[in-house]
Amino acid sequence: MFKQKSFAEPGCIGCEAHLDYGSSRYCSGFKNKKRRKPFRKKDPAYKAPEWCPKRKAPREYRIYSYADERSAVMARLLEADEAGDRELVFPLAHRYRLRAEGKTGLSPKAFYEQANAGDLSSPLPDESIHTGDVVEIDTGLGQFFFYCAAPHDFRTAFFDVKRIQPGKSDDTEVS
Repeated sequence: MFKQKSFAEPGCIGCEAHLDYGSSRYCSGFKNKKRRKPFRKKDPAYKAPEWCPKRKAPREYRIYSYADERSAVMARLLEADEAGDRELVFPLAHRYRLRAEGKTGLSPKAFYEQANAGDLSSPLPDESIHTGDVVEIDTGLGQFFFYCAAPHDFRTAFFDVKRIQPGKSDDTEVS
């Protein structure tokens, strides 16, 4: 079984659209709006409210796969050297390329729980996820990455998206 994890989204305090004037808080992140929206008393103090303009209603997912056969072989050799059951993995982003993207209704926590469950259904029914793939769930407020170590064994990952190889990969399977 997998460990229970919490996936905390960043709050409003670090956001560039968050403004404090005295004891009042405002959000100026809305496009085509000259006025700032004030926070109400019922809005959470530290988390982003449901009406946050950065929040994506259907969350987006992106699947990154090895860019070519050489990258896949190098990654497997490196994994054999570093055998271990770490909860946080660090896949090298320069070996990956974007394979697929789309929209999903799953939160990062729901994706993690469903992906690590023992049933045969895939957490993303339209996509096939292979060993070594990195799945990104983008909520708009934060990006959460999961590394597929084996079928039904997903681990949280630190992944630098800026370093991936440009261009969308073709549909050839790299195993």
